[in-house]
Amino acid sequence: MFEHIAISDLVLSALVVPGVLQLAWFSVIFLRRGIPPERIQYAIPPLLTIWVLMWPVYVDPRWLWVGLATLILPAVLSCLLTSPFWQQLRTAWSTQTSDPELRMYPALSLPPLTHFLTALFIAGIWFQHIPEFGFGLALCLCLVFRSADLIDQLAMDKFSFLKLGFPAHPEQTLASHLVLIVMCTILLCWSLHVFHGTDWQTLLIATLITAMTASATRALVPGQWNAPAAMLSMGFVMWLL
Repeated sequence: MFEHIAISDLVLSALVVPGVLQLAWFSVIFLRRGIPPERIQYAIPPLLTIWVLMWPVYVDPRWLWVGLATLILPAVLSCLLTSPFWQQLRTAWSTQTSDPELRMYPALSLPPLTHFLTALFIAGIWFQHIPEFGFGLALCLCLVFRSADLIDQLAMDKFSFLKLGFPAHPEQTLASHLVLIVMCTILLCWSLHVFHGTDWQTLLIATLITAMTASATRALVPGQWNAPAAMLSMGFVMWLL
């Protein structure tokens, strides 16, 4: 399968594997120090952006699955092993059932980080076939979606008039959707520019439509499945445009 192995692919894999293991270790340590699981989970996507920024360096994009498998493995082991470390990792990486978005989706029925890892897996598939799409989608997933959720939390109390009242996500606000559209547009433009050197002005219309698709998907798809659904819908819209 890998007849010609590039040194850069080996180096990236050698960096990703211990990095993910350290991420799992620090998640447990932070949980033991009293950090709420929600905050730990908010920190994971931005940290993984460091790895996503390395995606264009891969010579053979199939090596990307080494990193994805390394991410999935601790989540699966936390469901299978009963030692204190793995059970604490499951707690740190699991969405709590008190989350209003998950009333219909019991957190304990799914492995930890299921929604995020599914979305990252979809972005990885796009990267295998159309690298400039997958790279931009992964950046949006790691940097934008959690930022939008955080803006919703900050705006809920002080700026309740900004709530949009979507049935699937009544807590989402106008501010979060505007930030999501602007940031997704910028990141998608930059991704296309990185791979093709295309002038930004020629990309704005297509990427803006894609970003608006992400916003609509985030509003309409229930629970945290909106992130995987957004990776699918954004990829198809970019492909069509």
